Amino acid sequence: MVDFNILSPPDMDDLLFSPYRQALGYETHARIQQQLENYAYYHGNQHVHPDTGQLVKAHELPRPHELDYDPTRYATNYFKAVIKRKARWQMGGQHGLSVAPKQLDDVLEAAKPDYEPSPAQDAENKRAENYERLLYRLWDENKMREKLLQASRDRLIAGRVGAKIVFNPNSGKLRWVFRPDSEIVPVYSDDDFEELEAVHFVKQVTEEGEELLHKQTFSLEAGVCYLEEAIYDYDLSVKRVIVAKQSMDLDFIPVVLFPINELSGEDITNSEIEDMKEQTRILNTMNEDAIDSLKFEMFSMTALINAPEGTADKVNIAPGAVLEMRGTQDGQNPDAKKIEGGFRWKEAFKDQYARVKGALHEITSLPQIVPQELNFGGLNGEALHILFHDIIQETEEHWLSWGPRLAELHEKSIRYLQARTDRNVFAYDREVVKSIGDDYKNEVRFVLPLPDNRKELVDLLTLEMGAGLESQTGAMTRLGVENAQAKRKEIEYEANQQRIAADPYNEASQTGGELAVEQISSE
Repeated sequence: MVDFNILSPPDMDDLLFSPYRQALGYETHARIQQQLENYAYYHGNQHVHPDTGQLVKAHELPRPHELDYDPTRYATNYFKAVIKRKARWQMGGQHGLSVAPKQLDDVLEAAKPDYEPSPAQDAENKRAENYERLLYRLWDENKMREKLLQASRDRLIAGRVGAKIVFNPNSGKLRWVFRPDSEIVPVYSDDDFEELEAVHFVKQVTEEGEELLHKQTFSLEAGVCYLEEAIYDYDLSVKRVIVAKQSMDLDFIPVVLFPINELSGEDITNSEIEDMKEQTRILNTMNEDAIDSLKFEMFSMTALINAPEGTADKVNIAPGAVLEMRGTQDGQNPDAKKIEGGFRWKEAFKDQYARVKGALHEITSLPQIVPQELNFGGLNGEALHILFHDIIQETEEHWLSWGPRLAELHEKSIRYLQARTDRNVFAYDREVVKSIGDDYKNEVRFVLPLPDNRKELVDLLTLEMGAGLESQTGAMTRLGVENAQAKRKEIEYEANQQRIAADPYNEASQTGGELAVEQISSE
């Protein structure tokens, strides 16, 4: 810890005018400091040290000078529990991917029972199908369900999270690396705030006991992306070059940022964090005071009246202890009494605690439900949506930000792979990657982490198909079926097989079955 009372002028200059801090700028430095404070609060540092003003663990607080006992200090950490619950609402569902093929054939012709796709339509269907399969493979290889849960927590804490796309030349595979926003310094174009000109990833590292900075920079210059990476001292002098500045043969920066923008024109922010902190501070204080009050009630003060001086020092504090007192003044008998409060604060405490905790749930849109209260039987899908209406609406609002940026991540990943198809080590089908072309349209289908209501959805889709409002392929896509086209052909093949079994002499059915087998085997 720096002693500010004995700082020399050179030390003061280094502290106030650090090259690294100057390079960051006031706003970026303040943002990173606030984000690091949020992370510290998330990890349980929820008390302010009276001397340094920094957030510390409860056990690191000194005893207040005005008290003759050690007050209870601990953190309930509702803050962490709320962040994890909201992240599970956003990314706990079984999300799916969808790549819809372009409709090249005439719609009226495609609706006919004997419709056969044209060669161009068939090629487009296979392109979309292979594209979707490749995206699912990338999700599986990158363990996206786990990564998205972690990233959503970082995004809620810091207000933004970033993902960089990395190609491993040894394995030939693509990796999505999510990093907290406290390590990211983006540089946007002056003309278009959404267009990235450069992204710096900066983190502190320790080498041989020395604290250094590791900086990786992606920059877009004249339509070409460049990469450079090095280790720096805190005075920004280069300590060691890891990757000299070189072209990546890409026309985009392989980074996607996932911000929280509450208002138009605002930079990244999550004002809900400060509101949550305010409520959790009060809850922590109330819990600490309640424990101390309980101690005072259970172990009440002892008053020695008209007792000789020094009697209190001779009292044994133990169960069954015996105290002998003799009066020293005529006509005044010594006496010992207990000073007790009588638990008169109990109901008021419960009411106030419930109000503050209710405010916390109101701020975060999380329903305050006790499982024992749901003792009236099962809930259908509509009842669950009404019960969790607020958090569902907030979750869908977050998906409005996640969806387009995940689609951007997929697009940049395919473009990255297309630029690496000439590498000797390439883990994916080169022809499939090339055949995707420049149509990168894709969609993430988010699913709420509610109990499986598949039966209700199937019933709804069955009614829509019966009324002519939905196609079989569209219904499968809404159900989250992977590769709906192949599944539809599989169903057609089984239907033909059943018709053949029922009427083995029907040559048309047999021929149709053979054609279906050929289509499925070709895919």
